[in-house]
Amino acid sequence: MELRTHSYPDLLARQLWPTWVGKGRYRFGIDTRDSLARVLSVAYQASLLHEEGHQVNCRLALCAAGDLEPGALAAYGFTVSKLSSPRPFEEQEIRRLSPAATFYRTVMAVTWSERTGFRISALVNTGEWSRDLHTDLPGMIQSFPEWLLIHVRGPGNLVIHLGPERLVTLMNGRIEEHVFNVFSTSWMQRHLKGALDSATNALLENSGVSFRPDLREMLDVSFFRRVIRVIRDRRLGGTLVIGPRSLSDQLLEPGGPLRAKYRVEVDGSSPGYLSWVESIYQRLTVLAIKKKETSVGRLELYQWSEEFPYTFTSTYLDTAGWLADMAAVDGCLLLDPHFTALAYGVEIRVQGIENEIVYRALDLEATVTIPESAEHAGTRHRTAYRLCRDFPEFLAVVVSQDGAVRFIANHRGQVTYWSQLTF
Repeated sequence: MELRTHSYPDLLARQLWPTWVGKGRYRFGIDTRDSLARVLSVAYQASLLHEEGHQVNCRLALCAAGDLEPGALAAYGFTVSKLSSPRPFEEQEIRRLSPAATFYRTVMAVTWSERTGFRISALVNTGEWSRDLHTDLPGMIQSFPEWLLIHVRGPGNLVIHLGPERLVTLMNGRIEEHVFNVFSTSWMQRHLKGALDSATNALLENSGVSFRPDLREMLDVSFFRRVIRVIRDRRLGGTLVIGPRSLSDQLLEPGGPLRAKYRVEVDGSSPGYLSWVESIYQRLTVLAIKKKETSVGRLELYQWSEEFPYTFTSTYLDTAGWLADMAAVDGCLLLDPHFTALAYGVEIRVQGIENEIVYRALDLEATVTIPESAEHAGTRHRTAYRLCRDFPEFLAVVVSQDGAVRFIANHRGQVTYWSQLTF
């Protein structure tokens, strides 16, 4: 077996430089590949440090000094706290400042001048909704400046963006330029088939308002991402398994391949996500009638988002966090396609096969794959592989403690996984 080589800041800069040149962005003092490598090297070294016993996790943004004027930032909903004496752009300074610049709310703004070079000039509060640069509720239409943004996510883990566009990721000694939007794939949509309660459907049909499919698809994807993101941010790891409720109930029976330490009495429990979706549809129906609109979809939800009470957002966050809490229990969290919790602390007891092979997807629909031994993965991954092998109706998501996310499905008759290095 050929030994894998590992990538570090200079190789990351070499990989990123053609993209940076192609973007035509000779800004922020980065006009050579060496200057780009020096910036990445500082971020990389900072990622290896601890402050008061905590791993350094932060966001660094290279921007122009004019970008930090309060008026310019107000357009994005950001606020700024400028330093009267800018600090050196060095890993130890990043370490010392990181407690005040938490990854979830704040960006360290780095500016460049010919006289002083790179300096940490300000802390910019972006709010929690913008931290992952993904659409979400209610911040789904929030834009982000075209800064060179470096996410310091863990030891040796850097994610590089230009504004909202992810350019490259360095993680576990590997560089990944592509990112899979697995939620748009045909195989993902087969596992996420949303449906509303019959009473809600009857109410909506009588209203004269029709709902386009892109609305429910967006809500499901947004919520699914949020649950995974919360699990990832906690750095405890976890496994989600989604499958038909009837099959899950069958496999949970005594002697079945799924053994639940905590099985949920679904009919006696609150409906959770599905109830929230129904309230969204009902609110949109009221607004559509008021605005004399007959067709509602994703665009209308964007446009009318300010007319939703904050309780919609808080319920959304609480429900996602609640599921993430269940996933923290040893074992997997078993869900149906409506994200209803069926059981947690679930042990997967599917027999392994000697010399078992799984396939790593190199594109969204896995038209190109690389065979790998299942034994190269940890226990969480291997049990998920086995479940999807024997029961193709299931989709598994394994979140590692280091933050890597792996989607696993039985695709075209073979167990296939997609690595998502950034979320």
